[in-house]
Amino acid sequence: MTKQRQTDLQLRERRLETPDISGGQLGWLVISIVLAGVPHILHIHPWIPIVVFSILVWRIVLALMRWPLPSAWIRVPLTMLGFIGVLFSYQQLSGLSAGSALLLIMVAMKLLETRGHRDRAIVVFICYFLLFSMFLREQAIWSVAYLVISILLTTAALIQVARIGAVMAAPQAMAHAMRIVLQSLPIALLLFLLFPRIPGPFWSLPNVSGDAVAGLANELSPGDISQLALSDEVAFRVRFDAAPPGVSALYWRGPVMDTFDGRKWTQRGTQQLTTPDRASRNGPAISYEVALEPHGQHWLLALETPLNWDARGARLTTAGQLLSKAPVNRRMSYHSSSLLGASRYQAIDPADLNRSRALPTSNNLRSIVFGQQLRSEATSDVEYLEKLLQYFTGEMFYYTLRPPSLGADPIDEFLFGARRGFCGHYASAFALLARAGGIPARIVTGYQGAELNPLGNYWIVRQSDAHAWVEVWLDGRWIHFDPTASVAPDRIEYGFDAAMEFRNETSGNRLADNPLLLRLAMSWDALNTNWNRWILSFGPETQTTLMSLIGIYDPTTEYFIIAMVVSITGLLILGGSIQRYRERPKLNRLLTAYQRLCRRAGKVSRCRQPAEGPHEYLAAVCLQRPDLAAELHTLFNMYVQLRYDGIDDEQLRQKFFSASRAFRPGAD
Repeated sequence: MTKQRQTDLQLRERRLETPDISGGQLGWLVISIVLAGVPHILHIHPWIPIVVFSILVWRIVLALMRWPLPSAWIRVPLTMLGFIGVLFSYQQLSGLSAGSALLLIMVAMKLLETRGHRDRAIVVFICYFLLFSMFLREQAIWSVAYLVISILLTTAALIQVARIGAVMAAPQAMAHAMRIVLQSLPIALLLFLLFPRIPGPFWSLPNVSGDAVAGLANELSPGDISQLALSDEVAFRVRFDAAPPGVSALYWRGPVMDTFDGRKWTQRGTQQLTTPDRASRNGPAISYEVALEPHGQHWLLALETPLNWDARGARLTTAGQLLSKAPVNRRMSYHSSSLLGASRYQAIDPADLNRSRALPTSNNLRSIVFGQQLRSEATSDVEYLEKLLQYFTGEMFYYTLRPPSLGADPIDEFLFGARRGFCGHYASAFALLARAGGIPARIVTGYQGAELNPLGNYWIVRQSDAHAWVEVWLDGRWIHFDPTASVAPDRIEYGFDAAMEFRNETSGNRLADNPLLLRLAMSWDALNTNWNRWILSFGPETQTTLMSLIGIYDPTTEYFIIAMVVSITGLLILGGSIQRYRERPKLNRLLTAYQRLCRRAGKVSRCRQPAEGPHEYLAAVCLQRPDLAAELHTLFNMYVQLRYDGIDDEQLRQKFFSASRAFRPGAD
C-alpha cells in the first residue's frame, strides 16, 4: 500500500471516530424525537416518557459540556434494561403500544451514539416509524395536520444531519424539506390508489385505547337511555340513495330484548339466525349507507326491516337484529336496504313466543293486575292495545330527562306514582302491560330520528337520539308500537332536542342555541365525514370501482401490481426528464467549474478519486497543503451549497465561477 493511500485511510478512520455532530444538528434530532414521541405519551406506560426525556437531557448536557459520549459498557446494559422493561410492562414486544414504547427507547438510546452520518440518519428514520405508528393509532383529520408538520420538520432534520459543518438556516431547511415532500406526493397518491388492499379499510386497527365507548347496551332498565340522551356524541351517519323518509319513520333497529326479571330487560344468550326472504314484503323499500362509529358491541344499525346489506360477516336474527361477526371496534361503513311500513318477520319459534309472554312473579304485581283487568274489558287484543295507548295519553304522564329514581317495583312506581319518565320507562311499562293481557311483547332499542347536515347532504344520528319502543305479536307477525309517541309526539316528529326545548329541559346539545357554532360544527363534521368515507374507508371495493373506470372489471392482485409498477415507473421517468431538462444547463456549468477546481488542486497535491466527495477530497488536500486550506474551504463550501443544499442563488453561483477560475495555486 502506498504512503498516500495509508494517509487517506488514517484520515478517514479519524473522521469516523470523531463525534462530528454539531449543536444545531443535535437540536434538530431532539425536535424530531419530541414530535414523534408526543402522540404516544398518553398511550404508553408513564415510565417510558420519563426515561426518554432523561436521556434527551443527558445527551444535551454532554454536548454543552463537551463531554465524551458514554461507552458501550454503559449503553448496552441500559438498552437491555429498556428492552426488559417494555417486555415486563406489556408482556409482549409486538402490537401498537408495545412496539411504540420499544421504538421510543431505541431512538433515545441511539441518540447516545450519534458519531457519524449513519447514526444520525438512523435516529431520523426511527422517528418516521414513530410518526407512522401514530397514524395507526389516531386517524382523525386533525392528526393529518400534525403528521404533515412533523414530517416536514423530520425531513428538515434529515437534511441538516447529513451536512458537514454548520447547519442551514431553519427557513431554508424547511423550504428544502417542503420541496422534497411535494415531489413525493404523486408517488404517494399512486401507492394509495393502486397498492393491493386486504378486505376492509386500510387503516383498520381495533380500538386499542381501552377507553369505554358510549352506546346502547344489551340490557335495559327504566332510565338507562336517559343517560345516553345527555351525550352529543355521534353514533353513526347515514347517506340515503334517494329521497329520505320523514323523520318520524327513522327507527334504527338495534338490540332486541325479550326477557324481563321485573327490573331489567335482557336478550337471551343464543339468537337464532334468519334470512331476509322470510319478511313479508309489503311497504316501500329504501336504500342507504351507514357510517357506524365504534361501540364495542356486535350489533349493527338498520332501518326496519333489513332486506340486504354488504357488511362482511353480518347476519340477521329472527328478532330482526343485524349482527356483526366481530365487535365493532373501528369505524365501519356498509350499504343496506330496508322495508318500511308493517313488514315483519313472520316465522317464529314457539319458545320465543312463550318467553315473550313471561311475567315476573315477585314484583310489579299491581301493574300485572291492572293489565289483566283492563284486558277483561276489551273484546280483542287490538282494542286492548288501543286502551293502553289511551291510558298513557289520557292520564297525567310526563316525558322528562329527570325522572325520579325507582325502587324494587319500577313499573308499579312509574305507572301509579311518579308518572314521569323517558322512553325506556314507557316502553317497559307498555311491554309489561301487553304481557299481562296475554300478548307476547318485547323491547327494541336503537335510535329514532336524525339530523340533516346540509353541507354534506347526509344525516347525523347522535347518542341523544337513543330510543326504546315495543313490538307485540299480532296476527302472526310482530307489530311496532311506540308509547312515547303518545306521550311526547314532538319527540318523534321533530327530534329529541325539540322535545326537550318544549319542556324547558337541557339535552346537552348547546350547538343548536347558536347558529354560528352550529354551522361551524356541521362544517367540521362534513369535513371529517368525507375524510372517513374517501380516505379511511378506501378499500378493495373502491379500488375495484376505480379500475372499472379504465375498463378493467373484477381486477386481480396482479392487475393492481402491474398498474402500480407501470404508473410509478412512468411518473419517475417523466419527473426525472423534466428535472434534467430544467437543471442540466446550470448543473453542467457548475460541474465544469468544480472539475476545473479539482484538477488545479490535484496538480499541487493529489488527484481526486472518482467516488470521492467534496468534503473528503477537501480534507485530503488540506492535509497535504495547509497553506491552501482557507481558500479551498471557501470554494468547496460554495460548491456544496449550490450543488447539494438546494440554494439557487445566481450571485453565489457567479461568485463561485469567478473564484474557481482565479484559483491557481503555486508549487509548495
